[in-house]
Amino acid sequence: MLIKTLQLTSFRNYKKESFLFDPFINILIGDNAQGKTNVLEAIYLLSSGRSFKGSSEDMIYFDDEFSIVEGKAVSNAMPLHLKIVLSSQGKKAILNNKDIKRLSEYIGYLNVILFQPEDLLLIKGNPSKRRKLIDRELSKISPIYMYNITKYNKLLKERNVYLKTLKSKHKKADLYLEVLSEQMAELQVDLIQRRIAFVELLHSFSSTLYQYIANDELLMIGYETQYKKIDKDTILARYKDHYDRDIRYGKTQDGLQRDDLKITLNKKDATQFASQGQQRAIVLSIKMALLEIVKKQVGEYPILLLDDVLSELDDTRKTKLLNLIDGKVQTFVTTTSIEGLHHSLIEKAKKIEIVNGSIKEES
Repeated sequence: MLIKTLQLTSFRNYKKESFLFDPFINILIGDNAQGKTNVLEAIYLLSSGRSFKGSSEDMIYFDDEFSIVEGKAVSNAMPLHLKIVLSSQGKKAILNNKDIKRLSEYIGYLNVILFQPEDLLLIKGNPSKRRKLIDRELSKISPIYMYNITKYNKLLKERNVYLKTLKSKHKKADLYLEVLSEQMAELQVDLIQRRIAFVELLHSFSSTLYQYIANDELLMIGYETQYKKIDKDTILARYKDHYDRDIRYGKTQDGLQRDDLKITLNKKDATQFASQGQQRAIVLSIKMALLEIVKKQVGEYPILLLDDVLSELDDTRKTKLLNLIDGKVQTFVTTTSIEGLHHSLIEKAKKIEIVNGSIKEES
């Protein structure tokens, strides 16, 4: 899986620019705020239909009316022509010259894994960050999961609104609350089972990779849920037991939005005891594991986006990261300088210098 070309029209600080990429490693070099990360954002947008930075209107160049991000890629030997058009009216996705009505029908053709400095907060950060990781990566490889999690989140929002209504009117649980709870319980059985299977894969690959990156320490990752049994009756019974509490708070207290990843290092809770260096190694292991999971599920490696990550890693971990991707993953790296980066992969990489939303020099 790789992206060959990228064309940006009125996107962020790019008025008009075209890129031709190397199939292995591309390094985007430039000072801060020149547009390096915007290139990664454009590739991510072509993959997911979404930005990892901001809203659609923020991506449109100054006072222009629209923005176009277009790329030619190859996935499982199939050529892809991907196009996203952004305007004040919304967003339009086009795949091989055909308009795509639903984003769920667009996602999955071009897979990317993004690694940015904020990800280093994954271990000690809020559990919502870890849940988002599961939802985002599972949705890329499972259209059924993406459909069900979207439906679940809509029901959750609807249930919370209704709980507030019951609270304001001083009413008890009724048939409508029961119907919403039953629909959510039914969806959760499938979603939790898929999450557990995904996390088992994540553990399998991450634990092996961590031992390579950090030597002999033992990393374990598991899925932590409220439910002792994953079946509709058990989940629904928990909802029913807590109807009064949910109405009192005006919010659903049980469900997927309370689950988490359980990450231990040498049998100790990593969210409490891992040092900063250990946290970095764990996140690096998880990100590299995601490459392997996509490869296992779809048959080829995704594209890897490294946004200013090398500056956050020590020399040993930089070397091991580059060893892991050398020759098998198309990779994009943003950095202010390549001085001090000593690796054969860096030497043979395509280097693109960016200045104020334009390519200054390529080598």
